[in-house]
Amino acid sequence: MMDVLAWLEQTRLSVFVREDFYAYFVLLIFHAWGMAFLVGGGIVVNLRVLGIAKGAELDKFRMIFPWMKFGAVLAIISGIGLLFGYPAKALTNWVFALKFIYLIAAALLLQHVARVSFGKKMEPVGMVKLQALASLLLWIAGVAAGKMLLYTNSILMTTELDF
Repeated sequence: MMDVLAWLEQTRLSVFVREDFYAYFVLLIFHAWGMAFLVGGGIVVNLRVLGIAKGAELDKFRMIFPWMKFGAVLAIISGIGLLFGYPAKALTNWVFALKFIYLIAAALLLQHVARVSFGKKMEPVGMVKLQALASLLLWIAGVAAGKMLLYTNSILMTTELDF
């Protein structure tokens, strides 16, 4: 595994992301925007299902999903770029996997909540609200795990290790 990470660290893309004055920070900005669209949209839909802004028709919140998809694509592409910059830092950190588990679970739960809530004439109740709350908490946990990545890595690059 470390051999693969060492090879990745020496690719042109990896060196560019690390050494170019702007590359890492531009990728970080795009990643933040992508996450804002993705997670922000998820939070808004979950809050509406939980009863915030009851005056807004729930079906109108369908228009948020294309923006969330756009955010997901932006976050994934920029995230891959960030990953190439420091592959060992991310791929040896268990928090990196936790971030994905939280975000994927939040998205899947939200998809289910939307499927059973949208198109109905009555407000969501019971289990649907509980699932919306769980999705909301998972979005927040996913963002928190992403921020924890800054502080939980034990390896920055494979060059720090003795093989």
